[in-house]
Amino acid sequence: MRIAFTVLNSNGSELDERFGRAEYFAIYDTDTKDTEIIDNDAKNESGGAGGKAVKILFQNKVQAVVSGEFGPKAVIALKDFEIKAYRKGNSKTISEALYKFGENSLEEIDESTVKSHNGLYKV
Repeated sequence: MRIAFTVLNSNGSELDERFGRAEYFAIYDTDTKDTEIIDNDAKNESGGAGGKAVKILFQNKVQAVVSGEFGPKAVIALKDFEIKAYRKGNSKTISEALYKFGENSLEEIDESTVKSHNGLYKV
């Protein structure tokens, strides 16, 4: 399984609260135990960043994503592309969130956790 985590920097050390406007995605492969950091090209979009971010994850064969918040367009796109979404809760690092994911203790998301266009105001 390939799990994406929203991260603040290219070394993937700190999780990002935002999904569509996250700086980077850290993609962890549970089979190979490898992690790849990719730039989120959708982060500077004037609108629809969440949907565009979902397409990036789909192109990278991601089956699940962990982040702090998910906007309404992102949630719809995640459902359309059959990518499961989880809130990171109080996890600060990939290691913490991955452990909680393995323990099934992260909250699975099926609806928006923020108001529409929330990400634009956090940039």
